[in-house]
Amino acid sequence: MTPSTKTRIAPATHFKRRVERWAAKIGVRPKRVFVQAMRGKWASCSTAGRVYFSSDLLKEPTDFQDSVIAHELIHLLIPNHGALFKSFLDAYVPRRSLRRPR
Repeated sequence: MTPSTKTRIAPATHFKRRVERWAAKIGVRPKRVFVQAMRGKWASCSTAGRVYFSSDLLKEPTDFQDSVIAHELIHLLIPNHGALFKSFLDAYVPRRSLRRPR
């Protein structure tokens, strides 16, 4: 296993720093970033610019975390899952990273 695919629990502060780096890379500025317990989903994004991530995501491999981070941050630019959204996601995240590890 390479270091980027190892499963490790990242503290919320470290995770939020990664969100900030991804936001700079994508060119967005979330108003607030939250890490909290969520049922049934990995993350969500509000129209007010708040981004919420499940605390369970911190237990997943970093490649998968990055795909979820990019997905939600792209929603700050494009609120739906249409063709333009998919083009942006393809530009930032390899498709293999989008699948949750088993």
